[in-house]
Amino acid sequence: MALTQVYWDHHIPLPKLTSLQAKVTVALVALLCFCNSYDGEFVFDDSEAIVNNKDLRPTTPLSSIWCNDFWGSNLRSNSSHKSYRPLTVLTFR
Repeated sequence: MALTQVYWDHHIPLPKLTSLQAKVTVALVALLCFCNSYDGEFVFDDSEAIVNNKDLRPTTPLSSIWCNDFWGSNLRSNSSHKSYRPLTVLTFR
């Protein structure tokens, strides 16, 4: 007895969306997911990465982002985690 292949695309009705409708739908779903966490508090290591990070303060030179790790410690320091994420730190700033 031969197994038949099922093509679900023919059995599941999918709406035909224009490009604009698809973009708006994706944006609304993303916004709906984000709204749930908007008023949330910092958790885990957020306070160290954001609140206590010297690189995020306006008084710190912008060039320090390229020399420090994600937590604001000098990359050459033995206490540094060596987690280099300058673009993430820049977005936080």
